[in-house]
Amino acid sequence: MTATIRLRTEPLTQAAFAPFGFVMEAPADGMRTGPLPVIADTRPAAKVTATLIDLPAQRSPRAVRQVERHHHSSQFFLHLAGGGLSLVVFPTAADGQPDTAHARAFVAAPCQAFGYHPGIWHAGVAALGEPTRVASLLSRDGTPGDVEERALPAAIEVDWS
Repeated sequence: MTATIRLRTEPLTQAAFAPFGFVMEAPADGMRTGPLPVIADTRPAAKVTATLIDLPAQRSPRAVRQVERHHHSSQFFLHLAGGGLSLVVFPTAADGQPDTAHARAFVAAPCQAFGYHPGIWHAGVAALGEPTRVASLLSRDGTPGDVEERALPAAIEVDWS
């Protein structure tokens, strides 16, 4: 049996998150950021979709048991209401599976939006401390290529306390 992996979160910054995706910071001066292309897809028939997600508050530590990736599409998350978010990402191992030994955990502040590059293994986002609403933008064509899911060999505990 594989031992549980424990991760401490780190703040979401563009430099730390760059191998996995990108971060947009809300401007503090009331101006604008962007425009930034947030959805890329390798399939010409795929359409950008939007999903609203209400996330219940979670306590630390959070157990991650399943991951997913969108091999053809980037995925973008935009805070709409509530607090911070826990996100967990994984490089891809040589065999194509999530590399759990090099998993990273981040906390996105309510003033941040972020996107995963196509093909990045990630856990579902989770709300920290208070219910949170996000919008998820993802390109889909209705085929099994839209999402690939995997159960992890052992749970990963994510601690943000």
